[in-house]
Amino acid sequence: MENRRSSHNKSTDGRRQFGKNRGSQSGGPSRGGSQDGNRRFFKKRSSASDGKMPPPRPGDRPKTKKPWENIKRPKITSELQVTDGRYEGELLTNIEKINSSVSARKVRESMFRLLARKVRAGRFLDLCAGNGTIGIEAISRGAMLGSFVERSARMCGCIKKNLDICGVKEGHSEIFQLEAVPFLRRMGRRRRFWDIVYCGTPCNSDYDSLLKCFGNGYSIRPGGMLVLEHPSDKTFPESVGLLKRWRIIEKDEVALTIFERI
Repeated sequence: MENRRSSHNKSTDGRRQFGKNRGSQSGGPSRGGSQDGNRRFFKKRSSASDGKMPPPRPGDRPKTKKPWENIKRPKITSELQVTDGRYEGELLTNIEKINSSVSARKVRESMFRLLARKVRAGRFLDLCAGNGTIGIEAISRGAMLGSFVERSARMCGCIKKNLDICGVKEGHSEIFQLEAVPFLRRMGRRRRFWDIVYCGTPCNSDYDSLLKCFGNGYSIRPGGMLVLEHPSDKTFPESVGLLKRWRIIEKDEVALTIFERI
């Protein structure tokens, strides 16, 4: 049978040769390094495009702010203002009297920064609440319920007024006019528990009675936190009953000792 392959595609030793005579046979431009090949595959830039600047690189582009960064946050200039959350910047009222003080802003921010996950959608108890700054701050940061315990009728009225200032809806707060220890014993009998219990400086500084109640598991659910505000020169044992010391925060002359219930 006659071989139909052309002889010019074969070399003298019988091997096929590819691409050597391909351009010359077809009559078209080759794809190699010839001038015609460059003209075919590389488009020449026009004079108009030479004057245009190349697009900026990703690193050179101005940073765009995220939607929540465009919101102007109010300036915090007073210790009575809510520092973060839904009611940020709201100025609370206070009644000047003996043994009534407001927790420092730096102390509040440090505590809520540590306990942010437990505060969100949790139940928060503010013992020796004063004007309710701590509890309202917890509600502002996402707490489901804020409970306030204060023995003074005037301060309970002040807490109610501050809740109205912030616009806290009914069902998200409750106020008890009681002493701290009797309240804890009553809640122990009723089997009521909170995720975080914050105890401000007691009026009579009776920490032993409070720790005895907390050590018996009153008001703190398993895995919950107890935060005690006290002078920085006072210390507490590492464990008290069901409580185990977790962290100590010191700011100037005030300290916070945080216990975790086992």
